[in-house]
Amino acid sequence: MSLKKKLEWCMKKGESEERKHKGLRKVEPDNEKSKKYIEKAEHNIEFAGTVRKLKKFNDWIFPIAFYAVYHSCLAVLIYFGYESRNQECTFIMLEHLIKEGKINLSPGDINKLRKISKDIKEEDMKTLREDFQYGIETGAKEELANNAVKTAKEFVERVKGTLYVLSGEV
Repeated sequence: MSLKKKLEWCMKKGESEERKHKGLRKVEPDNEKSKKYIEKAEHNIEFAGTVRKLKKFNDWIFPIAFYAVYHSCLAVLIYFGYESRNQECTFIMLEHLIKEGKINLSPGDINKLRKISKDIKEEDMKTLREDFQYGIETGAKEELANNAVKTAKEFVERVKGTLYVLSGEV
């Protein structure tokens, strides 16, 4: 399915009258809310660092790192006037904004999220988050956990810089 078709599907899912729709919805752009999403992403990165220091709860690194990334993506969306209640739709809109040249990110930035370790060929950060959050495994390789935190931190910083440039705050 093309990016355009996926985006249309997401927008249609967001058209429901429900307050908590299941897709993308056009809303008023909100730079202040965008900043709050970045603060939440940085909060999650800080928490991931705290958990890493404990060296005991590596299984929780992946949900924390994933949501740091996800909150930074939501920061981009609300900056451009979109609300998302669907992770897949969030990433589709981000890809669309990249393709349209509206944000200074690249498909490579998105791919970094999918390849946080040389050991992992097919799994992305979302899959790791789901596996460790919903599964029974409590241990994860230390290198993999470190890479997840590093990748999330780099992505959040890249998004933060992009938003500051867009908003003229640089």
